[in-house]
Amino acid sequence: MIKKGFFVVILIVFLLLIYSNGDAKDVSMKDIDKYLKANTEIEQLVKAKNRDLMQFIGLNYEDFNSHLYYRNVEALSVEELLIIKVNSIKQLATLKNAVEKRVEDQISTFEGYGPNQVALLEDAIIKTKGNYLFFCVSKSADKYEEVFLNVI
Repeated sequence: MIKKGFFVVILIVFLLLIYSNGDAKDVSMKDIDKYLKANTEIEQLVKAKNRDLMQFIGLNYEDFNSHLYYRNVEALSVEELLIIKVNSIKQLATLKNAVEKRVEDQISTFEGYGPNQVALLEDAIIKTKGNYLFFCVSKSADKYEEVFLNVI
C-alpha cells in the first residue's frame, strides 16, 4: 500500500514537471499582435519603431527572432508593452536584465514627482515562457499578460 502511494506521488510530481516547464507554442508576432488587437485596448498605445527598442530599452532588434513593442507617446506616461521572441533561450537572461534596468531607470526618473507612474512601474510584469519574453507596464498589465499567455 505504501509503495502504491509513493508511486502515485512520484507520478504526480513527474507530470507537474512535464506540464509546467514553460514551453510555448511557436506563434508569429503577427498572430500575437492580431490577438492583442482583438482582445485588449492596445490601440491606446502606439507601435514603436525598431530603433525605439534600442533607444528606450538598449536592445538591438536584429539580435532576436522578432518583437512587438508598443508605448504611450506622452512624455509623462510609462505605459509600454514589449514581447520578444528569441532565437535561443540563452538570450532570455540578457533580455530580462535589460527590461529590469528599464523599470529601475524609469522609477528613478519619476520618483519624487510621479507617484502614479512609480506605482505602475512597481507593478510591471516581466515574464518568460518558452522562447518569449513578456514585459508590460500598464493599468491593464494583467489583461495583456492573460491574452499573451492564451495565444502562446
